[in-house]
Amino acid sequence: MPQCTTCSNSFETRDADRTFYKKFDAPDPKKCPDCRLQQRLNFRNERTLYKRTSNLSGKSMISIYSPESKYQIYSTDEWWSDKWDGLNYGREFNFSRPFFEQFQDLLLRIPRITLFNVNPTNSEYCQQAYNNKGCHLCMVVTDCEDCMYISHTNHAKDSFDSTYTHHMELCYECLDSNQLYGCIECQSCQGSNGLMYCYDCIGCRDCFGSWGLRNKENYIFNKRYSKEEYKEKINSLELGKSPNYLEYKKYFQDLMKTRVHRASRNINIFDSTGNYLINAQNCHECFDSFQIQDCAYCTWIFESNNCQDVYGLGGSGWVYNCLGNEKVNNVAFNTFVSDGGDIYYSDLCFYSMNLFGCAGLRNKKHCIFNKQYSPEEYEKLRAQIIEHMKKTGEWGEFFPVSLSPFAYNETAAQNYFPLTKEEAEKQGFAWKTSKEIDQKEQIYKIPEDIKDVQDDITENIVVCSCNKRYQIDPVELKFYKEKNIPIPLKCHDCRYADRLKLRNPRKLYKRNCAKCNAEIQTTYAPDRPEVIYCEQCYLKEVD
Repeated sequence: MPQCTTCSNSFETRDADRTFYKKFDAPDPKKCPDCRLQQRLNFRNERTLYKRTSNLSGKSMISIYSPESKYQIYSTDEWWSDKWDGLNYGREFNFSRPFFEQFQDLLLRIPRITLFNVNPTNSEYCQQAYNNKGCHLCMVVTDCEDCMYISHTNHAKDSFDSTYTHHMELCYECLDSNQLYGCIECQSCQGSNGLMYCYDCIGCRDCFGSWGLRNKENYIFNKRYSKEEYKEKINSLELGKSPNYLEYKKYFQDLMKTRVHRASRNINIFDSTGNYLINAQNCHECFDSFQIQDCAYCTWIFESNNCQDVYGLGGSGWVYNCLGNEKVNNVAFNTFVSDGGDIYYSDLCFYSMNLFGCAGLRNKKHCIFNKQYSPEEYEKLRAQIIEHMKKTGEWGEFFPVSLSPFAYNETAAQNYFPLTKEEAEKQGFAWKTSKEIDQKEQIYKIPEDIKDVQDDITENIVVCSCNKRYQIDPVELKFYKEKNIPIPLKCHDCRYADRLKLRNPRKLYKRNCAKCNAEIQTTYAPDRPEVIYCEQCYLKEVD
């Protein structure tokens, strides 16, 4: 087995992988799948926002690029306008220099879009967001309305602090769930109403502290109560008080470590491995994806086929080693390319074809380093550059971390592969040091009981244990009061990090079912305390 050049761990390269690589004339990877994903995620800032000014007009705007960024940052309207043309930044390829070194020169000059927030309505503070209304600090979201602090979510309304959720309304602190209404602190639940502290409950209503239930109502810790008894017991818990709320939250999370869990949470998959897959066929080590076929080492991709080493993709085919692509075909080694084909080693290119080493192009064809060529000239020069890259050892490699416009701790890489400043810099990643905050500035004391919280809390600043300041929005306060939820004692970033900790790492282990001893693949490491069943045994276990 080959050894990863980054972490030194051995990893497998399958025959099916090599067949795929031949399609792109690419060599076997030098890094393991985890290190390849980490490298791609270092180019994706999903959550870190700044106030800064446009390099074109000087107007104030929200951006994923800090005011100190060395790149040229334009507002969304300016970037899509006719005030500039990417071809004006074109240059000849220099065969005496490495490809990546020259591409960095281009990236430093070409304008970059301030953030990806498409068709927002009163939703300015959102990133990787599409068609949202009245949303605030929502990241990687589509078609959401009046939500705050949600991420990786589609079709949510009046919901807060939820991640990897879909079709939700009036929900709070939910994870890996869909089609929920009025649910709080739930994970892996579906089609349910009025749940609190529940795990893997489907078609349920008004349940508390329960797991593995199917079509049940008025359950507390998996015990049935009458409607009146249920309401009386829940009221007696006084969950509007922060100590009580947090005590039951911790108790339930600890309880779940002793319960039976299914090996993976996949639906309608055939000859596939991974987790949180829906309608997958012949897929290998894929995660958080649906409607996919013949894919490997992919995460967060939808309605796509024949893809490998991709994070963030939709409606595409034959894609290799890319980040944030959509509606593309026969593309490789790109970041943020959509609506095009036959594009290699390019960044921020849209509605284009036959590009190589380009950045910031729209509606273009046959370009290399943002310079226009005839089809014949393009093919000849492209082949020469590929041969040059093979000699320099660059061909088949993703962009080196030095080309990322972000510091490591500004990106999704830090969320899934957390490093200290020292560890990141040792591995060659950039690091951004935050300004220190004097906690003595916080003078407001949050009442323990939501009933005692006054409206003036929205005018005060509170400080999280991580040293970040945060405020309670009036809309947020109204929701907490209506749902009897105490004021959160952590900032939204720390709450997001806590939710991610509840998810298993995107890594598969070989184990045996604790019930029938069948061999299974699961994201639960062998040394974890949970009892793991295969799919068949688990379905017999749930009520």
